[in-house]
Amino acid sequence: MVVWCLLLALLLLPLGGLSVDLWHGIAVQRVLQSAAEDAASAGASGINVNEYRQSGCVVLDPSSALELASANLASQAGLGPLVSANIEVAPNGSEITVVLRKDVHLTLLRLVEGNRPLVVAAQATAEPAGSVSGTGCSR
Repeated sequence: MVVWCLLLALLLLPLGGLSVDLWHGIAVQRVLQSAAEDAASAGASGINVNEYRQSGCVVLDPSSALELASANLASQAGLGPLVSANIEVAPNGSEITVVLRKDVHLTLLRLVEGNRPLVVAAQATAEPAGSVSGTGCSR
């Protein structure tokens, strides 16, 4: 009976580790997703004012959009160290995409998996929007 209980405890340790580490990974992914969406929304407000004045087209100014998205990420507390933060503006200025990656270090599953971290990623895309519907241009 003692041997059976010890074997059962050894089998339940990875199951408990899976539940603890899985929920930790999900929590980190939710934080990253929120941060990516906020940064993309901030970057989408960096429109090319000259283009808008000349043609009425609402497109992104790449340098302004990147600066706004980066500043938003830098101002967010609780993100911790990221593996990577990629911010890209589409060549035609139609959207901005933010991709964040972070390592989540395992707790109980470290006994099974070793010291390999779980890589969590989040991606968000935002488009600039004009104040008047039906205006703008197609690119």
